Amino acid sequence: MDSRLEHVNCNLCGANDYSVVYPALSGKSTSEADFSASGNDVLTDQVVKCKQCHFVYVNPRLKSQFIVGGYSAAEDKTYVSQSEGRMATFRAGVRLMEKHMPKKGRVLDVGAAAGLFVKAAKENGWDAYGVEPSHWLARYGRETFGLNLKQGTIHTAKYPDAHFDVVTFWDVLEHVPDPAADLKEAMRILKPGGLLVVNYPNFGSRLAKITGRKWWFLLSVHLWYFTPKTMRDMLERNGFEQVYSKRHYQKLSLGYLVYRVQPYNKAIHRVLNALVSALRLQDQQVTYYASQYLVLARKK
Repeated sequence: MDSRLEHVNCNLCGANDYSVVYPALSGKSTSEADFSASGNDVLTDQVVKCKQCHFVYVNPRLKSQFIVGGYSAAEDKTYVSQSEGRMATFRAGVRLMEKHMPKKGRVLDVGAAAGLFVKAAKENGWDAYGVEPSHWLARYGRETFGLNLKQGTIHTAKYPDAHFDVVTFWDVLEHVPDPAADLKEAMRILKPGGLLVVNYPNFGSRLAKITGRKWWFLLSVHLWYFTPKTMRDMLERNGFEQVYSKRHYQKLSLGYLVYRVQPYNKAIHRVLNALVSALRLQDQQVTYYASQYLVLARKK
């Protein structure tokens, strides 16, 4: 086996007993250069399911230091090019957060990218912070928006105990080397009764089942594939009680959504791209559902 790779146990129950869901594809293997906030490379690695708890994950996979190193070194102009739509999505996220935490306090966004959720929360009166592995994205958020963004991970940031009222993971837990460890750290830094916000691609959705290996969230940057059940179990095992869940809708430009089609079907991408360009709709903001899910949980 490649020395950069490692076998990992189930992050939910710890078992080393799995069946293969999708075998590895021949050709390009995932490398640390693939890891960025807007990574769009189709997953070629083996996907397995734990026989004990049914959690789905990539195994074997790159060692943790290469994953974190890849994110830390990544520059991501593609991500920030979609700031308009992402801000609209995050403003809706702030409104939902406030329904469950009406008294505004201190919020931390983990894997904050350029800090757009931090910006949306700050605009709405929150004392907002972010932590982001990418040096480039963290610097962009600080210099462009004047945000309190720390470069690193939730572990290297070393926040005090019971420091935050809310911790958010927007499109993050499926990326990190050890979701359980990240949730334990979130529990430590949350105040009693604090709120946790997580959204993720739902591997149990009808769209994922219909599209199979062609599902658009089977990406090289995604290491873990949650369903509503395995996410609830993950939260409960790490000190949280789920209190709310729903489908997650996002907003991005039509041109960017067409761009995301390219790895799956180049012919369809060419047709759609030509049509959108001819109609000058590249910058049209579109609200869409693509099988993502959103959960809110309380620190027990």
